[in-house]
Amino acid sequence: MAARAAGGGMMLSSQRVAKLHADSWVRRAGGSAPEPWPNEGTSRDGRLSCDSLGCLYRARGQIAALAQHEGALAEDCEAATVVVSLVPVRRTCRGPTIVIDRFDLWRYGAHAIWLDPGAVTVATVREWQGGRPWVAGRERMRSDGD
Repeated sequence: MAARAAGGGMMLSSQRVAKLHADSWVRRAGGSAPEPWPNEGTSRDGRLSCDSLGCLYRARGQIAALAQHEGALAEDCEAATVVVSLVPVRRTCRGPTIVIDRFDLWRYGAHAIWLDPGAVTVATVREWQGGRPWVAGRERMRSDGD
């Protein structure tokens, strides 16, 4: 995961991200080096606060929960406008406007999220790829037999 810092740079959630990907994200964001992502505590700009279960990112009157463990979901689903979860999210997460979990990432690829006052915009890799012959259709991606 990555989040934009107040100064416009990028904070990357993992130092294990391949250097090529990290450099690309940071370069596209207009920065020269990633800003530190707090494992515990708050980022320098105060937008990102993390604990052992996940992080809350606050910008423009919106809250995005970045859940890394299932234990974070009960609180995140009540507090956040957007929940991005690395674990599956069951249907009990009803509070947020948008919920993106590991299955959404599998189906639609990477997601970009813009938080604006009163609005959240999401774009996915699947939307950018479109209906090309080499892009698997949603019906072929389903595993439930329908």
